[in-house]
Amino acid sequence: MLGAMRPPPRRLVQRITGTGVTLVELMVTLAILAVLLAIALPSMREFIARKRLEGTAQELMTDLRMLKSHQLQNRPSTGTVIGFGANAQKTCYMLYVKGTIQQGCDCGLADNLVCGAPDAGGLLPVPIRQVNIPLDSGITVAADRPFLEMRGYNAMPLLDRKVSVTLTSATAGEIRVSTNETGMPSICSVSGAFGAIEKCRTP
Repeated sequence: MLGAMRPPPRRLVQRITGTGVTLVELMVTLAILAVLLAIALPSMREFIARKRLEGTAQELMTDLRMLKSHQLQNRPSTGTVIGFGANAQKTCYMLYVKGTIQQGCDCGLADNLVCGAPDAGGLLPVPIRQVNIPLDSGITVAADRPFLEMRGYNAMPLLDRKVSVTLTSATAGEIRVSTNETGMPSICSVSGAFGAIEKCRTP
């Protein structure tokens, strides 16, 4: 005999309740993000400024080596020069082969006058490379002499002169690039804020 018929058990339907983010939770999250950004942004700006300054200094090192190698390889009788300049918009430097009557170039002048007027006469200077550093980049370049000249077949500095160039950033510090009696460059950090660059020694 069949047992009494039982009604099938009712299926339990679980109500899924949506869990959204409340306005208070959203505001707390945004406040935490704002605090984290306020802490991280100055450090990020300083990091970018240090890298920009270091890159400019390393570029100058390369160009000072190029100055010597150009004189060695091409041996112009007038000499190969690096000159430093500035104007209201930039600091700059320029590599060039020295001329005769108009001997030098000035990267701080207007483009059509950098290496002298076309009708200056004689052998004009021949530009090799010019580097402009805008003042709004936050970097300034200051040399202790206006130019350094390499002469002769052995590409030695004229009168054994040296040059010391300080590259400065208000937020990143200072890097110094200097040459010795043979014209070979070296680099050091005045502020000591660059891990890859040795701190300058006190004379």
